[in-house]
Amino acid sequence: MKSYFISLKEKYLQGWDRQTTVILLSSAVILTLHRNYSRTRFFRANLAEYFNVLPLVESHPYYYWFLSTALSLFLIPVIVAMIGTEQGLGDYGIRLGKQKLGWGVSISAWILMIPVIVLAVLLYPSFQDKYPFCKEVAGSWTTFLPYQLAYGIYMFSWEFFFRGFMLFGLEGRFGKYSILIQTIPFAVMHFSKPLPEALGSIVAGLLLGVLALETRSFLYGAVIHWLVAMTMDTVCVIVSWN
Repeated sequence: MKSYFISLKEKYLQGWDRQTTVILLSSAVILTLHRNYSRTRFFRANLAEYFNVLPLVESHPYYYWFLSTALSLFLIPVIVAMIGTEQGLGDYGIRLGKQKLGWGVSISAWILMIPVIVLAVLLYPSFQDKYPFCKEVAGSWTTFLPYQLAYGIYMFSWEFFFRGFMLFGLEGRFGKYSILIQTIPFAVMHFSKPLPEALGSIVAGLLLGVLALETRSFLYGAVIHWLVAMTMDTVCVIVSWN
C-alpha cells in the first residue's frame, strides 16, 4: 500500500509547477469563500441587525458586498501572491503599463458600449429589474454617486482577481491560454445575470484578458468594467423615471 501511494505521488505530483498550483488551488478556495461570505445574503442573515440604525437600510447589503470584495478578491489574492509565488505585485498587473494604449482602448470601448447599453435596456426589461442592484440609492445623486464609488472598488477587485491574479499568475505556465482559463470562472460568476449579459461575459472575459496582456495591467479592464456598469445603472434609472 505504501509503495502504491509513493507511485501515485511520483505520477501526479512530480514536476508540478509551484506557482501554477498555488494560483489554481487558491483561486478555487478564494471564489468559494467569496461566494459564501462576500455576498448580500450573508450580510442580511448575520450582520443586518447591527446596522439598522443607519440610513438607507436597503443599501447596506450592497455596500457590504462591494467593500468586502476588496478583501476576498483583492487583499487575499495579493497576500497569496506575495507569500506563495516569486512574482512581484507589478507582475500581476498592479501598474499602469502601456498607458496610451490602455486609456485609448478604455475610453473608446466605453463610448462604443453606450448605445449598446441603451438598446439593451430598452429591448430587455429584465435589465431594468436587475439594475441598479439597490433601488433605494436611485432617488438622488447624493445617494447614487457614493454607491457607484463603492461599486468601482468592487470592479477594481473583481478585475484584479481575474485579469491580474489568475491571468498573469498563470501566464508563465500556459501562455496566452491563461486568457481562456480565467474566462471560465468569470463567465460562471455571471450565471445569475440576464442571458445577454451572461453570454456577453464570455466575450468580455476574452477581450479584457487580451487588453491586460497587451498593456501588462489589469487597471484598464477595471476602468472599462466600472464605466460600463455605472452607465448601465444610470440608463436603467433614467428609463425608469420615464
